[in-house]
Amino acid sequence: MRLPVAAGRRMAEARFTESLRFFTVVEGTDPETLEPTMVESVIGTVPGRVKVTAVQGRDVESAGQYPVVSHREVHVAVGAVEAVPGVFVRVLASSVDAGLVGRVFRVADRPSMGQVTAWRYPVEEA
Repeated sequence: MRLPVAAGRRMAEARFTESLRFFTVVEGTDPETLEPTMVESVIGTVPGRVKVTAVQGRDVESAGQYPVVSHREVHVAVGAVEAVPGVFVRVLASSVDAGLVGRVFRVADRPSMGQVTAWRYPVEEA
């Protein structure tokens, strides 16, 4: 039995345990000192999920060893926030892992779109 995409999306969103802020960094001026400074420009704050998977790298050899390669994704509701590669994501809160709070990731690629249950942004730790 196939679930309609809408039901799959509701199930995916039920697993969102983090509050995520998507932002860019632009050069600005400190209003008090008039010195140049970097300013965060918020794109959106949405519920989501940070997923980390670790897989054994079979064909990846480094110094005679086969290291574990981890992949990170940030999942958000379809259409919740559209980010391009280079946009930053900060974890503001997490109901399942306090160690994620404050971590910042950089969007590495656009998510797959279409009949998907969530947009899954590939990210790398910034």
